[in-house]
Amino acid sequence: MTETPTFDIAIIGAGPGALSAAHGLANLGFSVGVFERARALRPIGAALGLAEAGYKALALINADLATQVRAASANPQRQLLMRPNGEVLFSDESPLAGTPFTWLAWYNLQSSLHNTLPPTVSLHLNHKFVNFTKVADPSKAPLRLHFENQPDVGARLLIGADGYHSAVRGLTVGDGAPLYTGTMTWRGILPRQILAPLAEPFAEGAGFQLVVGDQKNFWIMDAGPEVLAWTGTALHPTTEKSTDVLAMVLQVFDQWTPFVERVIRATDPTTIVETGVFDREPVSQWGDRERITLLGDAAHPMRPSLGLGATMAFEDAVALTKKLKGLNLQDIPSVARALTDYEEERIAIATPLQLKARQGGEASHASDQADQLKTGFELALAARRHKEVTNPTLKGWGLLETKP
Repeated sequence: MTETPTFDIAIIGAGPGALSAAHGLANLGFSVGVFERARALRPIGAALGLAEAGYKALALINADLATQVRAASANPQRQLLMRPNGEVLFSDESPLAGTPFTWLAWYNLQSSLHNTLPPTVSLHLNHKFVNFTKVADPSKAPLRLHFENQPDVGARLLIGADGYHSAVRGLTVGDGAPLYTGTMTWRGILPRQILAPLAEPFAEGAGFQLVVGDQKNFWIMDAGPEVLAWTGTALHPTTEKSTDVLAMVLQVFDQWTPFVERVIRATDPTTIVETGVFDREPVSQWGDRERITLLGDAAHPMRPSLGLGATMAFEDAVALTKKLKGLNLQDIPSVARALTDYEEERIAIATPLQLKARQGGEASHASDQADQLKTGFELALAARRHKEVTNPTLKGWGLLETKP
């Protein structure tokens, strides 16, 4: 009979949060198995923003990796805000120019994390997590993980980092499906040379354009040296996926300024990501506080209005790694105390941000959103320029960060 493979720590999911945790925990000497339901890690049409806090957390996990990720990203230098009819509201240097903030392709981040995994981490694709059982036999790993059409796996610790629809959370918190916020998003990525030549704000390869109106948003940004990314959001009655996602997004943003349609049509339709926006009510406990816990969107799903999803996941990974450092995973009281401390620390931080993100998400489709953004950009840029004049030594030292 084949012996069940056993890991010190099993992580469900293979997104940036899961892989960053795998890095940190493997660096402590633990054997780590990462289990992902997808059959392949494939490029998807999504980008994300990462500011100083995100890079700081990533550097604590792996400083060289943080440098590598930053090199594959783009800090916006020029910024354009307009209404759907093409009326320009703001066209100037980006308030984010010269700050640590960058846009980057989600897949580039995942690939960087995956390609640099320590040898004590093994990634297992096509593993859909179903359930776990606790094993009383002291000679065996205390957790037995069950997967759909795959052999069982043993583990001493289980981390659910499997997103909004976390299967692990369903077994620990048991709070049902995530809450649909009434907003649908469409995201895409394409090689920027397909659209060349490009005008302002993209002429120099570090642009950021926002088209806002009709209670919809369409953002276009340089997300790396050769990559252009876009995100569209609109109020939508259901989470039902479109049978033709390209047709749907063209319909939603029909008659908008021509560059929007040009960007959408230049994108490979098979890579466009259509997803509903979800969140959950904060809870006081994520796991069993004995051998199971959660991380990232599985733990504290929030609307993307604050742009903190990846940052929070990295910070979770750092916090969990610190709590488990030097522990013997067979020492149940010590492990239980470490997981309890981790959850209490991170829940105290995540809960107010979940609520703040919900408020920001609701405001993002207000009828006067474009005017509010215009005022915000002008004030932020003026404040930054004032600091540069009054404190000239700050420029170039990463001390003028504007939070996204």
